[in-house]
Amino acid sequence: MRAMILAAGYGTRLRPLTDKRPKCLMPVMNRPLLGLWLGRLASWGVARAVVNTHHLADMVQAYLREQSPHDMEIALSHEPEILGTGGGPLAARELLGPEPFLLVNADVLATARVPELLHRLEAQDAVAVLGLVDETRFNTVALDEAGQVLGFKGQEGLSAPRWLTYSGLAALSPRFFDYLPPSGYSTLVQGLKAAIAAGETVLGQPLEGFWDELGTPERLIMLHRGLAQSPPEGLRGLSPEGPVLLGPGARLESGAQVKGFAVLGAGAVAEAGAFLNEVVLLPGARVAAGAVVEQAVLGDGFFASGRLQGGAYA
Repeated sequence: MRAMILAAGYGTRLRPLTDKRPKCLMPVMNRPLLGLWLGRLASWGVARAVVNTHHLADMVQAYLREQSPHDMEIALSHEPEILGTGGGPLAARELLGPEPFLLVNADVLATARVPELLHRLEAQDAVAVLGLVDETRFNTVALDEAGQVLGFKGQEGLSAPRWLTYSGLAALSPRFFDYLPPSGYSTLVQGLKAAIAAGETVLGQPLEGFWDELGTPERLIMLHRGLAQSPPEGLRGLSPEGPVLLGPGARLESGAQVKGFAVLGAGAVAEAGAFLNEVVLLPGARVAAGAVVEQAVLGDGFFASGRLQGGAYA
């Protein structure tokens, strides 16, 4: 079994954090998303994972050299120009091989067993099976009563009994590549629309369990709050034992106060007299004595003083 992890994107909604750190390496309880996905894929028996890179590619490549699972082969597909969710997999076609494969967006977190999508794809000879969730902010995938994808929001004349959200998790047949432009930038949806128009079967499968997309600082804080207070089944291993989680070399100095939770990445420091309320500090961030930081994410090496509330700082 093979998989592709889409890790090339800019993470624009997470700026300024992603000016220094690629989105796929955003930490959840001090564990990068990319590493979490590699671990899960390895546990399901994926023998090779292809990871595409573009934005801050050197950081992604360095992480993979140091942190890849020992029982999984990692293949890199670097994109000098970003190729999109369709063009990226197409450029990695030889690395993926001739069999159906899993496609994973590195910036989502889910507890569903993704290989089930692959099993359904093979059983029904579909060109794609999309993992779907009901997220009213993004419900753009049209389904019929049998679970077949009819199209996508914005297509003229399209109506459907049910609309759901693409989760960023899918299984694809290599036939999918026949419906993309032969080179350059393209999207997954572009290829799927062409496949449906040609009479191919594209299926949607609602996913069970927890799902979230970590596209904004607010979503990162909400996720950490949930993990600290009431972690969902399947993610309890990420839950800290108390309100404070310290990475290697991180320090919460005597006299620093924490309300809610505080997650300090490697080498991060909260000085004596600092007040932290629902805060994530990326590696090397520092909160000055007397500073107040609430419901915020501090980027790599950021120095916080005064009062900061909400959003991201880098």
